[in-house]
Amino acid sequence: MDRIFIDTNVALDLIQAREPFLADALFLFALSERKSIELCLSTDSLSTIFYVVEKNKDARVAREAVSKLLDFVTLCSLDENAVLKGMALDFADIEDAFICAVAMAAKARVIVTRNVKDFAQAPLPVQTPREFVATWQAQAQTG
Repeated sequence: MDRIFIDTNVALDLIQAREPFLADALFLFALSERKSIELCLSTDSLSTIFYVVEKNKDARVAREAVSKLLDFVTLCSLDENAVLKGMALDFADIEDAFICAVAMAAKARVIVTRNVKDFAQAPLPVQTPREFVATWQAQAQTG
């Protein structure tokens, strides 16, 4: 099964029903629910997700959102090795570097993010959710 690493913004698109990004996030999470792909998320993303949801709603809603999210994703640890690898990457944003390092350690096939330009130095393929969905649908039609 393909391991697909999602950036924090993709999880937030689903949780916060952010348009026009919701449909692509729903597609990704539906693939995960059907066990067609394994969605991976950095443990480091959880605090950001909680913070954003709590800020926009409240702590109870944030806890529920994170709890439900865990039904669809495999958490991958931001450990010391990932921190060191991330700091060695030539990224402008250290958070993105850490996500890339965790994705590499998880042996993800691709990083899915709406901020592709921030991952220009990534040694892994990077796609937007829309690009991933289009590629998945094209492959499903051909084979």
